Amino acid sequence: MTGNILIKNGIIIDGTNSRRYKGDLLISGDKIKQIGEIDDSKNPQVIDAKGLVVAPGFIDVHTHLDFFFPSSRHAEILKTWAYQGVTTIVAGNCGFSVAPINHEYEKIFSSYCSFALPKDGLNYEWTTMKDLFEFLEKNGLAFNLAMLTGHNTLRTNAMGFQARFAEDNEISEMKQSLKESLDAGSIGLSLGLAYCPGIFSHTDEIIELASVLTPYGAPLVPHIRGLMTKFLDKAVEEVIQVAEKNKIPLHISHHAGGGLSRIRKKATKIIDEAIERGVKISHDNIAWPNSSTTVLQSFPPSLFDGGIEKFFERIKDPQIREKAKDEILNFEPKWPNWEHNWWIDKNFNLNLYLAGFRKEKNKKFENKSIKQIGEMFNKDPLDAYIDLVIEEEGKIYFITSPFDDSMANQYVEILFKDPNCSLGTDIVGVDLNTISPGSYGAFPKILGEFTREKNLFSLEEAIFRMTGLPAQQMKLPNRGVIKKGAFADITIFDPEKIKCTSKYTDPYHLPTGVKYVLINGKIAFEDGNYDPGLLAGKVIKSKKL
Repeated sequence: MTGNILIKNGIIIDGTNSRRYKGDLLISGDKIKQIGEIDDSKNPQVIDAKGLVVAPGFIDVHTHLDFFFPSSRHAEILKTWAYQGVTTIVAGNCGFSVAPINHEYEKIFSSYCSFALPKDGLNYEWTTMKDLFEFLEKNGLAFNLAMLTGHNTLRTNAMGFQARFAEDNEISEMKQSLKESLDAGSIGLSLGLAYCPGIFSHTDEIIELASVLTPYGAPLVPHIRGLMTKFLDKAVEEVIQVAEKNKIPLHISHHAGGGLSRIRKKATKIIDEAIERGVKISHDNIAWPNSSTTVLQSFPPSLFDGGIEKFFERIKDPQIREKAKDEILNFEPKWPNWEHNWWIDKNFNLNLYLAGFRKEKNKKFENKSIKQIGEMFNKDPLDAYIDLVIEEEGKIYFITSPFDDSMANQYVEILFKDPNCSLGTDIVGVDLNTISPGSYGAFPKILGEFTREKNLFSLEEAIFRMTGLPAQQMKLPNRGVIKKGAFADITIFDPEKIKCTSKYTDPYHLPTGVKYVLINGKIAFEDGNYDPGLLAGKVIKSKKL
């Protein structure tokens, strides 16, 4: 439904961390026209928000959902984000973006990223970021989409999956492609330095590439090399060096702070000192402590030199396979990793849960741990794992062992104490029965359990973390706030009833409490009813300074 909409009698929390107030909101077209006490005698469509919070639409600052937006099924696939109150999605994270694409290397790129794709795959009907945006605008978007450009995508386009430093001409090609993407409206550069092929990059390559961001004031958004290892401090220092040298904002993705408290404190000190020097640093995190990613990340990076087909050739060789098994089991992080052609983060243990199986005969292993699968096969768990990776062509993904609720709560309480921390979902396998509860209730979990029940935040601060803060971090003008002239992305919810009902052991439950979701002035969700045919979203494009 379009036209003027009057939201009456609401509790307005405007996304700036300012105190709530009661008032009315008049929407005209896709913008907020008036705020205050507004006469409804002209009979626009009226939403009575008495007793309800009227907030800016929530912004999911860390996703990989750009792989779904080109699909004609994306509105249905991503519907649970509407039930949570999300109106804007930031995608292209962790160094992987669905554009630009060099079709010569399309197969290599798509094979490595297959765990994040729709189950029926993806046809790359574009080449540049500009082409992608035109394709999406022509076909329609269910949500607003802001796109980062991925370093791994740029590197693959320039040189495939070669396990070496980039040559000057290859870096120049990456820089030109990044500039074209930024000119088209991409909002920044993401890094995935724990993944191939970014793992093979020297810091100098990243510094040079990120220099393109400077005239745009666009953020660098890294998945750092040593997220969960004893080298967390060095990994943080590396990306700070890149940002500081280029005078650009730094936003660290899912900055968990590492498992070692001593290293976590050291990394925090490094960040604080950089902020004191004037470096703009922020980060995001997820509402559950488990993570999910491609099973391919668990193998030695050297096996991917030349691409995915080369990996499968090598891992099928008995001698190489045995050597790889030894390296997986006896992994020890080394810094800098390029001197050893080695991992920093490897993410492997027998308690990892596997998901996203495509072959019918293997679906019995869905959401089973590697240890359990070994028992089901009656063979060594690592051998069973490698056999399944080969049989499924690397398209499955793993999920770190789920924590119990109390551990999850402790995790969130520690991470979200940082005032510069916004909220993302970081979900993969969305079209493949993901077992992560984040795709069903990340935002309601923060508002219900951690705000209303545990008082970790005021409601104003919690909403700021989901709206105004990520809009500032990603430089999304007139989004994430309620003010005259801003885009009318609005979420209306019952503060006493908003709740996540999804759990690790039983994830497939929609949240409660969200009453209305408006995207660019159109009602996309109303009292439990979602309209996948509305397609009210827009591509949010950055502008040069």
